[in-house]
Amino acid sequence: MHETESLASQAATAQSFKNAFREHPAGVAVITAITPEGPVGLTASSVASVAVDPPALSFSVTRATGSAGALLSADTYVVHLLGTQHIDVAEAFARSGAPRFTPEQGFTTLPTGEPLLADARQALRCRTIQVVPVGSSLLVVAEVLDVITGPPSEPLVYHDRRFLRLSHD
Repeated sequence: MHETESLASQAATAQSFKNAFREHPAGVAVITAITPEGPVGLTASSVASVAVDPPALSFSVTRATGSAGALLSADTYVVHLLGTQHIDVAEAFARSGAPRFTPEQGFTTLPTGEPLLADARQALRCRTIQVVPVGSSLLVVAEVLDVITGPPSEPLVYHDRRFLRLSHD
């Protein structure tokens, strides 16, 4: 018997695709920008390294409206790689209408104007170099302009629709 014979296969549907990625852990980031209307931000679990020369990353958004549209219209933005101390921040930026950029969340402002989560593990100041429409989403490729290293902390992970800390057991 081949190993693949024991695997269950089904046609890819929106639901089976979502279920597959619910079982795949991902790092968590909050992406922030400043716009003429004020600061905007969103939570992303799709951030990935793309290249080192020049430094580039990617992320996706489901639509170019609301926070995502405002963020994509900004010249630059900051991708914050979150630690476990940021669960409340990740949850707030994942929910429409939740309080954002509150004093308790720990945001400051970079000299270039973008909101900075001061204690993020890493903060990468970026500018968009390409946007690729893919179905109902947009894949954003961004050049990394600056890397700001914050204090060390355990990385925040998204798995099965929950924000979690890694266990070292």
